[in-house]
Amino acid sequence: MEAAPNWSGKIILVVEDDKFTSFIIQNFLQKTQATIYSASNGEQAVELALKHQPDVILMDIKMPGISGIEATQRIREYMPNTIIIAQTAFVSETDKANAINAGCNEFITKPLSSEKVLGTIARYL
Repeated sequence: MEAAPNWSGKIILVVEDDKFTSFIIQNFLQKTQATIYSASNGEQAVELALKHQPDVILMDIKMPGISGIEATQRIREYMPNTIIIAQTAFVSETDKANAINAGCNEFITKPLSSEKVLGTIARYL
């Protein structure tokens, strides 16, 4: 197994409405030494993004209330350069297009693996 990247000093926001999935993603990220915040809905995502100014946001697209698409659009108004990586179990070309058009830099699909999450983030950090 490869050593985890050292992202000490970096801030990552995990936005995921499923508690178990959020736990798994945060577990992948723990070994990187990054500071990790988590949000369970779109409204909380916008609030935490503006407060903590993360380097990377892992954004679940399908959430109740404010969707990941809408949260991304709101965050982009204030943070045009933050890396936002969309993640969802529902994969269609429309979903991908909507995520990219909303301002996501990239789109990854569930199920997520440590390699997929860390590898995608590493391309931007």
